[in-house]
Amino acid sequence: MTITPALGLARPVKGVKVHSRQMLGACAPTYGRFELDFEPLPAGAVSSIEFAYTASPEPAPEFEDSLAQGVLRELAARDTEDPDARRGAPVSARVIVRAMSWHLVDTCETVFLRIGALAVREALNCATEERKPQLIETRVRLFL
Repeated sequence: MTITPALGLARPVKGVKVHSRQMLGACAPTYGRFELDFEPLPAGAVSSIEFAYTASPEPAPEFEDSLAQGVLRELAARDTEDPDARRGAPVSARVIVRAMSWHLVDTCETVFLRIGALAVREALNCATEERKPQLIETRVRLFL
């Protein structure tokens, strides 16, 4: 297997916001919200994620880990679990979590894994299209 060296992110992208809404009347835990900044790294550098934020209701390591995994997999373009994952060249970036919100009952790790990937796609599109990020509102579908 050949690993393609990561390209550097073309420019900084600040304020990528993703919100997965809770499905009313459903039992599936689909709520999650965060804001990320993406900063360029030199080509070939290793991507990283930093948690420099306030959390609501409080920090949650299990959701932080899932968010980091979703973001880093998508940057590496190597997510084998998600058929909709980006399949382009790997991109290196420093990712900073500015805000994160979760709910004790209505959130699960899979939500942050999936919306982390959506944030990367939005940041890469913004860098390519020379535009500011747009709020991504979705409902993560869970197959329980």
